[in-house]
Amino acid sequence: LRQEPPFWLQVLCGWPILLLQKVVSLTPVLLLMQHMTSMTWYDGELTSLQDGLAYISTPERMCYYVGFMIMRKVVTPCLALACAIVTKWYLIGKFTETPEEQEPDRSDWELFRTWLLGRMIPDAHLCGVTKLLGRHYEMVSMLYRALGVKVGKYVYWPGSGFRFAEPDLVELGDYVVFGSRSLFFTSDSTHRRQAIKVESGSNVSDRCVLMPGTVVKCGAVLGSGALTKQGTEYKAGTYVGSRGNECVLLKKSNGTVEPSESSYSRAFTKSGRMPYLVLPEWFHIAWSTLCISLAAVGSRLPLVGALVLAHRRFNGQWFETPPIVEVMTIVWNMFCMYPLVLLLVLTIDVSSKWILMGRRQPGSHSWDTSSYNQRWQLYLSIAPLRSFASGENDFLDFFRGSQFLVWYYRLLGAKIGNNVCLYPNGADPMMTEPEMVTIKDGSCIDDASLIAHLNTGGVFTINRLEIGERCVMRSFSRLQQSAVMEPKSVLMEHTLVLPADTVKANEWRQGWPSGRGVVEEDSDPKEESEQDVRRSLLESRALLCC
Repeated sequence: LRQEPPFWLQVLCGWPILLLQKVVSLTPVLLLMQHMTSMTWYDGELTSLQDGLAYISTPERMCYYVGFMIMRKVVTPCLALACAIVTKWYLIGKFTETPEEQEPDRSDWELFRTWLLGRMIPDAHLCGVTKLLGRHYEMVSMLYRALGVKVGKYVYWPGSGFRFAEPDLVELGDYVVFGSRSLFFTSDSTHRRQAIKVESGSNVSDRCVLMPGTVVKCGAVLGSGALTKQGTEYKAGTYVGSRGNECVLLKKSNGTVEPSESSYSRAFTKSGRMPYLVLPEWFHIAWSTLCISLAAVGSRLPLVGALVLAHRRFNGQWFETPPIVEVMTIVWNMFCMYPLVLLLVLTIDVSSKWILMGRRQPGSHSWDTSSYNQRWQLYLSIAPLRSFASGENDFLDFFRGSQFLVWYYRLLGAKIGNNVCLYPNGADPMMTEPEMVTIKDGSCIDDASLIAHLNTGGVFTINRLEIGERCVMRSFSRLQQSAVMEPKSVLMEHTLVLPADTVKANEWRQGWPSGRGVVEEDSDPKEESEQDVRRSLLESRALLCC
């Protein structure tokens, strides 16, 4: 864990700034609330519970309740980020590298600068603003530039976003392509700051960890889970995972590699030449904002519906019925509204998948040859609708490990057998291309990744995944496209199976990339009963530990 500034500095300087940011960001909500209270729909005094119920259930207030949530989801994030950017430039200042001949500056002020920026931008989505902008496009680059990141042209940003502790120490070239859930560390545990540079035409895939001083040269591809070494330069080639404090070089490129325009960039710069209608960036922004607004409406539907139904039930005459009956009526209405909203959201979710995506087919679907990626981004923007429950939890989280989740993915096209346990501890993400996934009887998928696509250098491809009978994928394991798990095979924790690889029957794999474990040999007829007992014990242990 990083050392934090003294508590007195946090209280005297940090907390007032964070409070000011919160007040500024919530000002539109407070103004709307003040406008609602100034209306003359209810002019009585609030002296009893029935007065309160009559006050909050006034039909004219329902639009305001929905408006509060829309403001919090659309306007509040923008104001919070604006406060963070202003504070970054006028108080926190610019972060610079630590000279090699000097000791790192660990003064209270230096610790406070990093701490404050991390508190003002607490998430990887820039206070939630990138979700409104479509997550991947040029407007996201503009926001990172405003924070101090050196960003080139047409960088394809990850859907999961980035958190840069010292944004001035990150430099990204033109046409860089990112995968999701990667981390950039521009300072080590001693607070020595070193810049990270990702040159034009390079690729940083999912779950990569870039240590301070890393330089990714043009043509280099950091594959899934690549862990770089501090102060190391990575030339053109393909790297993946980590072994012995260094990522594994899978393929080395010969000669000099010149940066080339990515397929994503060509789709927007030469949209007239594409074989499909390329929607402009403003449309993606409007669509994402609309979907988040509709999600905000959905999160308030159970409460608003319960109050409207109760108002109609009592015909606005709240003083003629005992308060306990009125309260229980509202609770019952909410209890009934949540399943109805769930059914509505589920219908929109499943139908939008088939309307926008259809049935996926294996092959290449790059931005400049197919409309697949554009349609997929439109579909993913609808996902916030699923987070209508309390705490903004995705309703899929309530189905983890149950048959309901199996039914859901079957509706989306997945081929799933009987007695399959899906994501009992959740997953980030759950399967992204269900039609490409086949899971046979008795398998268990824990917090693992079934991702059927690869986006290498902007070339987007999808292919099938197959999991045999009684297989187990433990936490943080990943099966890449075209990979196969034969019956009763097991992927241990933190295991990566490379594309087109096959995990043999009864085989255990561990490592990123994976190494083979002990494979059970066929037994003689005389040893069959003993072998059956051993196999049963291994299978039980695998299932219990998943």
